[in-house]
Amino acid sequence: MPQIKQDWAEALLLGIREWFQVGYAKRPIMFPELFSMQTSNSDSEFYHSFGAVSPDAWADFKNTGRVASVGFDKGYKTTFTHEEYVVELPIRRTLIEDNKYPQIIDATQQLGDSAALKREHDAASVFNNCSAAAYAGGDGVPLTDAAHPASPTKAATTQANEATSALSATALAAARLAMMAFTDDVNELAGVIPDLLLVGPSLEDSAKILCQTPTKTSSADADINPRYGLQYKVWPYLTSASQWFLIDSIKMKQSLIWFDRSPVSIVPKVEDKTLWATYISEMRYSYGWRDWRWIYRGNA
Repeated sequence: MPQIKQDWAEALLLGIREWFQVGYAKRPIMFPELFSMQTSNSDSEFYHSFGAVSPDAWADFKNTGRVASVGFDKGYKTTFTHEEYVVELPIRRTLIEDNKYPQIIDATQQLGDSAALKREHDAASVFNNCSAAAYAGGDGVPLTDAAHPASPTKAATTQANEATSALSATALAAARLAMMAFTDDVNELAGVIPDLLLVGPSLEDSAKILCQTPTKTSSADADINPRYGLQYKVWPYLTSASQWFLIDSIKMKQSLIWFDRSPVSIVPKVEDKTLWATYISEMRYSYGWRDWRWIYRGNA
């Protein structure tokens, strides 16, 4: 039997960390492409939105000779409270004694992969639960809703960013027009330019046809396809077979936020390591959105 040093658990740590990272990196990760990835040094972060400035304010100097002092209506507050996620990986000393390193490597890599999967699932939940009342945003309604209030002081003025339409050329055209008509709290155009279609695997073929076919597939005269060149992404973790999302990717990065309070890590647990060594994997983060004017949901 090989001689096992007393500090075998610490000696194994370098390999544990490396194998964990290999497992974490082997899964394709999409959510950093969608979310604004940020760090934090507190237990929570918040955004307090402010209203827009009417273009009329710029004319005051011309009309009166006085420089206008602009004011902003106070908007909705969105709080991001970081949650902690922790699991343990126990390694029995006999695995070292019996040279069962492949088992240790597999278990550690699986744990790393599970951490990546957890983060993808949580990120995708923003879209999977986008119309559920239990997942309301700062304005009191879900991310996609038929009645988003303009502001706390103008709650009676509402807008919709969802429709019961299956993915099609006609539905995409209607969603694009609806998004470009989104207004701010002073009833001015919000400047939305939709440029991304996000779908799950069941709609990948439809998205590819709509976005990559130069001509209309239903046109005998080979008319141009106005949606040709529209970017599309397929996210396997979107659970609906019928939901699709048209997105302004610039505004998405301004509004869809992920805070990493503590990055994914794995460290040894303080304990008697005579027979077992336990490694603690921990991550702490929060995620969500601060405004809804970057997305439109369609659903058959």
